[in-house]
Amino acid sequence: MPLQALLFLREPEALRAARQAFDSSNILCQVGTDPVQAIELLHKRRFDAVVVDCDDLPGGKDVLQQLRSSPSSKRAMAFAIINSSTTVRQAFDLGANFVLDKPLTAERFTRTLRAAQGLMKREQRRYFRNALETEAVVTLPEGKEHRIRILNLSEGGMAVKLPVQLQTATPVRVRFFLPGGLRIEAKAEITWHKENAGVGVRFLHMDPKMQRDLEQWLGHRFEAQNAHINATARPR
Repeated sequence: MPLQALLFLREPEALRAARQAFDSSNILCQVGTDPVQAIELLHKRRFDAVVVDCDDLPGGKDVLQQLRSSPSSKRAMAFAIINSSTTVRQAFDLGANFVLDKPLTAERFTRTLRAAQGLMKREQRRYFRNALETEAVVTLPEGKEHRIRILNLSEGGMAVKLPVQLQTATPVRVRFFLPGGLRIEAKAEITWHKENAGVGVRFLHMDPKMQRDLEQWLGHRFEAQNAHINATARPR
């Protein structure tokens, strides 16, 4: 599950510097130079980092501003590249997490990227969904209980198979056991229905210890999966 970045850059020097920094950190890159295409990508796919030329590429400020309203990438680390038209304060106001002046060099960008990588990995882990074949119990508002099957699990919720049809925003309570016997209970709500993907349940409140147990369990699974991906990706 490698990190992914969108580069909204055109200048060869800036592109070379950003690519070199991302390549050395094993982060996949996609380049866009058309603002409409870039904004469309931000709304369709999830990126962990976005690099935007705010001053010398038309539409740069629009891309940076639209990033924070993107349903998929709004929590991405945003790197604003400025020349003279945009101030550091303006770049931060547009949604940037980091601001770099031109000319952009691989050395400077790599230092900044290192500072951001921990946050990027934390966000990636927060969205990590672990396939989990186990049962849970859901309690409806009127007190009726149903056994359900968990399809996948994340820190913020899970996808399940429900035997009944529930409207979105319906409040429920869920309880289940993680492999190893850790008990998890949470107040939750129904968030989405997909014909072939089950029902989305978002956790609203959980005992702090249970929350830590869930995060630690998922963290171990996340690291194990990444270690497997990295091992199989190494050239033999």
